[in-house]
Amino acid sequence: MRLTTLRLQNFRNHAESFFEFGNNANLILGENGQGKTNILEAISYLCLTKSFYASSDAVVLRLGTEFFEQEGTFVSESGNENKVRVAYDKQQTQKAYFINKKSVEPFSTVIGKFPVVICSPEHNPITSGGPEERRRFADFVISQASSVYLKSLMEYRRVIKQRNKILLDARIGNMNPSGLLESWDEQLLQHGATLTHRRKLFVDGFKNILHSSYHELVGSEEEPQIEYSPFAESFSSEDDCRRLLKTLLVQNRKEELRVGSTLIGPHRDEFVFTVNGLDLRKYGSQGQHKTFLVGLKLGEFFYLKNLCNETPLLLLDDIFSELDERRSKRLLDFVGTISQTFITSTSVKWFEPFVEFNHTNRKFFIKNGSVVPEEEVIVA
Repeated sequence: MRLTTLRLQNFRNHAESFFEFGNNANLILGENGQGKTNILEAISYLCLTKSFYASSDAVVLRLGTEFFEQEGTFVSESGNENKVRVAYDKQQTQKAYFINKKSVEPFSTVIGKFPVVICSPEHNPITSGGPEERRRFADFVISQASSVYLKSLMEYRRVIKQRNKILLDARIGNMNPSGLLESWDEQLLQHGATLTHRRKLFVDGFKNILHSSYHELVGSEEEPQIEYSPFAESFSSEDDCRRLLKTLLVQNRKEELRVGSTLIGPHRDEFVFTVNGLDLRKYGSQGQHKTFLVGLKLGEFFYLKNLCNETPLLLLDDIFSELDERRSKRLLDFVGTISQTFITSTSVKWFEPFVEFNHTNRKFFIKNGSVVPEEEVIVA
């Protein structure tokens, strides 16, 4: 899949910007705060219906304006063209998403149609933060490849929200909530077992992909590993997982009533990352954290490519400044052969020795939210 054109209007500090992208590497250059990352953010709106780091649509609206739009043209592996438009209206606080001028609802049906992999400083907590960051990573990857998983995930979140409210109200009011919990427990078992089983399958298949991707960056000197640590140590099937989950719910009912919260289920899972057998969170260097994150993202790319029947777009936001020259070169050599890639940087020095710029590899210089000639931008 390729993104051939992109138009932005009133998006962040872009009043009106237009891009015609190359099929391979697209380098977006400029000083900090000029609007480079905004371009990747707009691409994420086209692929995912939302920003990859903004908390709401309102915050990406250009100051003093009433609406924003992004429009882009995707060309699939088979040559089919899709024109995508996203529009947000401030007065109505409403967003609309269109494919070939047809409105698309719900937005969740878009996920996976235009697969994308994003690596940004916003994702650093995946390797260094709490378990929720790693769950979010796994959920995002699997959801792009499986509509069944995405549906169960959305339902499970709704169940946990309602169940936690019942438990908390019961604790405050000193009541027995068993009757109220019965239907929510059944839904928790159903969706919880689906999520846990599919997460296990994901990790089982992802291990080798991560291993290969990581070695593309550093060679064989380091051995990465990902392990899934769910609520139950072992299970052989989704039905088996459901039975174990039910048993644990019964065993933990008194404690849940005491704390007023759901204590068992995939919302408490952990994914453990190690390098050479050592826990990355405890022992990893800054360089290992960044390399592991990039390895995860490259693994995500190949995982989605295999399951979505489309080559994902690859968005790399200011990551080369945190990699040494050797790893930067290996990464550039690698991504230049696998996908249409969008890279932001404050400096062109990382790229000129390794990238020949032409109609397939393009440079864009950004200043004050506009595309400008190279001579107007000071880029080391």
